[in-house]
Amino acid sequence: MRTSLLLLALATQAPSGLGDPHSPILDVTALKPAPAIVPAGEETHRDLTGAAIRKDLEAIVGFSKADRARGERAWGRITGFRAADETHAWVLQQFKAAGLRDAETQTYTATQPTWHPKSWSVKISIGPDAPIVVLESAFPTSGSQLAQGSLDAPLVFVGATTDAALPDIDVTGKVAVQTLHPAGGAFSERTRTTERARELAKRGAVAVLNVIEQAGNMHVRDFSNCGVPCFNLGTEDGRFLTSMLARAKPLGGLVRAAIRLDTELLPDLKGHNTIGVVRGKNDGEMVIINAHADGWFDAAGDNGDGLAVLIALARHFSKPEHQPERTLLLVASGGHHGGGMNGPGNLVTMNPQLKGKAVLVLNLEHIAQLRFQNDPFRVEASEQPMGFGISNEAPAIAEVAKRGMQRYGFALRPNFSNSIAGDLGGYAPLGVPRAQAIHSGPMYHTSGDTLDTISTPGLERAARFYAFFVSEIARIDRNALQMK
Repeated sequence: MRTSLLLLALATQAPSGLGDPHSPILDVTALKPAPAIVPAGEETHRDLTGAAIRKDLEAIVGFSKADRARGERAWGRITGFRAADETHAWVLQQFKAAGLRDAETQTYTATQPTWHPKSWSVKISIGPDAPIVVLESAFPTSGSQLAQGSLDAPLVFVGATTDAALPDIDVTGKVAVQTLHPAGGAFSERTRTTERARELAKRGAVAVLNVIEQAGNMHVRDFSNCGVPCFNLGTEDGRFLTSMLARAKPLGGLVRAAIRLDTELLPDLKGHNTIGVVRGKNDGEMVIINAHADGWFDAAGDNGDGLAVLIALARHFSKPEHQPERTLLLVASGGHHGGGMNGPGNLVTMNPQLKGKAVLVLNLEHIAQLRFQNDPFRVEASEQPMGFGISNEAPAIAEVAKRGMQRYGFALRPNFSNSIAGDLGGYAPLGVPRAQAIHSGPMYHTSGDTLDTISTPGLERAARFYAFFVSEIARIDRNALQMK
């Protein structure tokens, strides 16, 4: 039996590992998105060109790459950590160079400790003489902890998250393995994946491995509070693992996992909002433009593209010939991915004068990524379609967005909604309309969210659309913006 299991282990092709996490998960080199539309009279809007914006995006992603180069395994521009601080310092420089007034970085303190994974490993073996395989894509879900720092237990496959019910399998003292096949990003599977993991924990599982069926072998940073230590696995690692379990079962083999996890809870981390003002012809009212500056991994599309476009708009509107009717407050916010560190909420609290002066808040987020799709997993030479949400569904706001969509070919879905999930919640106390275009495609919250997944013409489409949107909104009567 031992010989059979050893042969099985040797015959099962080991996964290729994580590879270069700064390269796209699929080859995008041959993709040529359509050029941006430049209406007559806008040829001189050089700050809004895709090439110019991409240089800033490269600088923004560079802060994440430097974080990984320093040895941070859970790398990124994460609020409370060095790369995020460096990003805000850079944004402040850009705001000042563009001539924005009252440019500053405001600092606040987290209201709860921040969970941070320092180091971890998930290793698989099928017997004392068989080779050990490290599942390099494994990434711990938020809140996971191991009191003793490590565990060693047999693995058991418990099916897919879409199954009608958990199988009648004893999971006591075992590491449960479940698969999920998201239609878009893993975000879409949060509820049932987490609820299923909690049920497995109640039945005695000591850990849960989530096999996320997308492409390649990415880190996926999603899900939280599973009840036991929980790890997400990339597709290649997941296929290897489920194949090994299926082939070992008839031989009576017992595949085991050795899991190590070292985490910490960090209190009183500091977050930042970097702000700057463009004075409008009417300085008594204000449009707020927000883009969160933090992000997990390289975070080119969540939210490097939004932040780069924010910088472009700062340069564009600071020129006298583009002075808007209303004053603009540009905000590079922090804490989007950190519990108790919401940047917009802290901004509103720290700047009570905004209430009464603000007439609308616009959020720039996930706005220029190439179109990745599942079933089969593929990428297309266009941008990911985005939903456009307007909190009060004001017809005047929708009309401007639809005109801009047609004028520039910005990839909005035709049916708008009142959905404004994310950063805009922090601006609710202002009592003004809030709007955003956003998507949560397959690269969302993954190490696959790299620079090369961002469309350069898409950056320009977004920048020209938002410059038009802001200019038009700044002209509309406040009552019309509030009208439902």
